[in-house]
Amino acid sequence: MSFGGLAVIVGLTTQLLTAPTDEVEAKEQTQTYEITWYTAGYESTGKTPSHPAYGITASGRKVVEGKTAACPPSMPFGTRLRIEGVGERRCDDRGSLITEGHIDVYIEDVEQALRNGRVERKVEILN
Repeated sequence: MSFGGLAVIVGLTTQLLTAPTDEVEAKEQTQTYEITWYTAGYESTGKTPSHPAYGITASGRKVVEGKTAACPPSMPFGTRLRIEGVGERRCDDRGSLITEGHIDVYIEDVEQALRNGRVERKVEILN
């Protein structure tokens, strides 16, 4: 028998009970996060287009709408995410305000970023 990682004595024999692996991994890989949006602009990064690091993430990659996300330090660069209602993104950036439970999604349009606001979404870690 397998269920929850507990050793259970049945009669005179001991059996290890563990939860089905896929179910446990799915629960550990999906969590609810606060999602916000940022741009490469001064309002989000303090950098102007003339700055040499404008549009460059903490991992050294260029920001790309539809691909880039800033994640908490617990997520290594390159971690792939599926954000409910947003789509797939890759953790390529950090931010001083990006703490555990918070992901910042890159978008080019500052007005759209403001309209999107702050939302809670389920996030699945894909790798």
